[in-house]
Amino acid sequence: MEQVTIKDIARLLGVSPSTVSRALKGSAEIGKDTQELVRETAKKLNYQPNKAALSLLHAKTRTIGVVVPNLGYSFFSIALQGIEDEASERGYTVIASQSLESEEKEIRNVIDMKRSGVDGVLISLAQYSRQLNHLMDLQAQMPVVMFDRVSDNIRCSKIFVNNIAGAFSAVEHLIKSGCQRIAYLAGPKDLLISNRRRDGYNMALYRHKRKVEETLVVHCEFCHVHAMKAALRLLKQKNRPDGIFAISDRVAIGAMEAAKKLNLRIPQDLAIVGFNDEPIASLMSPTLTSVRQPALEMGRMAAKLLIDQIESAGEFTPVIKSYMTKLVIRDSSRIK
Repeated sequence: MEQVTIKDIARLLGVSPSTVSRALKGSAEIGKDTQELVRETAKKLNYQPNKAALSLLHAKTRTIGVVVPNLGYSFFSIALQGIEDEASERGYTVIASQSLESEEKEIRNVIDMKRSGVDGVLISLAQYSRQLNHLMDLQAQMPVVMFDRVSDNIRCSKIFVNNIAGAFSAVEHLIKSGCQRIAYLAGPKDLLISNRRRDGYNMALYRHKRKVEETLVVHCEFCHVHAMKAALRLLKQKNRPDGIFAISDRVAIGAMEAAKKLNLRIPQDLAIVGFNDEPIASLMSPTLTSVRQPALEMGRMAAKLLIDQIESAGEFTPVIKSYMTKLVIRDSSRIK
């Protein structure tokens, strides 16, 4: 008689093999009733774990995987440096890949990481990554830590900045600089960091008794071309904004291009603040005010938490770590 496998149990119960695997391990992500049903079925079928496969599964390669949206963004390249510094000091190597903001490519990257035998994965989500089943399946096999772009739907350690406070400081600065109508060039509607920064935007307006106008919030992709088109729509409004807070520096640069197309002076006619403080922010003309994130520290901490979990023999408790930002004021918002 052939040995019963996890796939046999999954097929019988009408669930995925990863659900069966997590249920047998007692994962908190699987309901108690489902866990009990899986265990009872496994017992009735006389399921026995494949010890050879388990030994391979638990063998350590001292390699960690990293999946980021785009290494062309300076935040991720600097964070990767921090990840590699921490990993190297602890005897681990790093395999990095980029999703290029594609959920499909992110899924392929995760599959490739599993096949390459990494001990754990650090990930920052692509802008349209929504289902996250690929990460839940990954967690059934190895530790996962999210950083920067995280999700509330995954139970794991997470590293990010206080996006609400960072956005609040940017918008309050625009208000104190004299801006009367401040727009928010946001990211995709379902992206958590975009919504957190929207919360900070709203809070700053409320604090200074300003009205939140939905027509002044426009969503776009993390691309200066899309951002420029979105900013043009804003700036062609009859009662156009005189200040823009952008979700990222690349989006802010798109807004600056739109202003120049309309012959608007920066900051006299339109003040602009970005987020990330990429190196190009200090090289623009005018230079770009931006919210700085401690990318190197965040990368180091993300790697530390992942390796700690890999090396932990006991029950794992997720760690949530939030960093503060710093507003770097430059010419794009400095009203003279």
